[in-house]
Amino acid sequence: MPRLKKPRRRTTVLAALIAAAAVALAAFLSAGAVSAGPRHSASPDEEEREEVTAVHAATTGSCGVERWAVKTGTDADAGLINLSSSTPTSISALTSRTAPSTLPANNRVQPTETTVFKVTATLDEFKLEADSDYHLVLDDGAGHTMIGEIPDPACVGTGSPLASGIANARNEFDAKYSPTGSFRTVNVPVTVTGVGFFDFLHGQTGVAPNGIELHAILDINFGGSTGGGDTVTVTSPGSQTGTVGTAVSLPVQASDSASGQTLGYTATGLPAGLTIDSSSGTISGTPTTAGTSSVTVTATDATGASGSTTFTWTVNPSGTGGGCSAQQLLGNPGFEGGALSPWTGSTGVINNSSSEPPRSGSWDAWLDGYGTTHTDTLAQSITLPSGCASYEFSFWLHTDTAETTTTTPYDTLDVQVLNSAGTVLGTLGTFSNLDANTGYSQHTFDLSGYAGQAVTLKFTGTEDSQKQTSFVIDDTAVSIS
Repeated sequence: MPRLKKPRRRTTVLAALIAAAAVALAAFLSAGAVSAGPRHSASPDEEEREEVTAVHAATTGSCGVERWAVKTGTDADAGLINLSSSTPTSISALTSRTAPSTLPANNRVQPTETTVFKVTATLDEFKLEADSDYHLVLDDGAGHTMIGEIPDPACVGTGSPLASGIANARNEFDAKYSPTGSFRTVNVPVTVTGVGFFDFLHGQTGVAPNGIELHAILDINFGGSTGGGDTVTVTSPGSQTGTVGTAVSLPVQASDSASGQTLGYTATGLPAGLTIDSSSGTISGTPTTAGTSSVTVTATDATGASGSTTFTWTVNPSGTGGGCSAQQLLGNPGFEGGALSPWTGSTGVINNSSSEPPRSGSWDAWLDGYGTTHTDTLAQSITLPSGCASYEFSFWLHTDTAETTTTTPYDTLDVQVLNSAGTVLGTLGTFSNLDANTGYSQHTFDLSGYAGQAVTLKFTGTEDSQKQTSFVIDDTAVSIS
């Protein structure tokens, strides 16, 4: 008897219910319902009719497709975005910009789409879209509206310079509201910082006449600039490097357009062992873990006005000259904060859904689980110093499956070591649907044979065309001593 194919997580039943609800609501509006807020399209969920692709770690199980690289910072021009400062502006000024005649799929319309803007407005309403974005309708109180979007971090590809800012904005919004698939009206003042973006016009709620949006939003301050529209600018210190065990001190400079304001500083994504002084903005401490981090520093004044900057910080391992310093080499070993870096891999593998809960913390890495032919990868490059007695690679793995066989490994997870050229040096282990378990099991491998080399540790999950198998990884470590 052939094996039955497991349906995707997004079912046709759900799609039918959404379509039926949209038809019913459109009929209600045409019957005479009146909206006191921003203009809504004749079909209120028109913005959800864009193409989506399945990503199980995303909030709705889906991410967008249309100009998605530009929306999330993985396009060919992403490096041109000026993230070191933001440009104060207004909705009126943005909506008066001339819309381009064409919208490239993988390039930016300059200078609008390479500029970070800061807008003070009223947040009229918001909702969770089918592509897992938070859709915000912004209003200037003078008849002008525009859209702001906060993508799901699970929908942001590897290497995006916007990743930490998007995660920051998503966390800020989640701390105040819990968006659903229906619009919620709030009418609260906000100051929003985000990258300029031109969207196609297809009847979106709150859309500007020229299709301009802030997409992606990188920071949102509820309460707006109550101190008269102050502008806080944080100067980027540029990319930083350090070494495990070597103390650092980095002053971060910021300024305020209003005189006499006292700034407070916060930071996210700092390498382990480092902290920021909330009064002076100086980052100091002694790094304890090698890896590359995306750091965002935010300065906020007494009125609530804020500014931020994002930069990378690479911490190199010590003990590369023949000695050995006991340490853990992997960056972001538990995937906390929802960021992929310094790992690389498939979009959407970083997960915080209750469907596959982590062993510890709030996040894990979920490979496969689609029930169709699919491959997910997760990898990180490290340098193993020479002169150590122990080189131990460990991780915790949970496997669940819809397969019923007790003899055939239909779906597999390979754990491999590669050199800097991408050549496989060795396969440490292979797991499959036959290893399904109810909890997590720890697996440990000896890396002493690769001492003194730069290597990449790589997980590759491969599913066949039927019945899902999920490989969920958490609490990784490369410990040397």
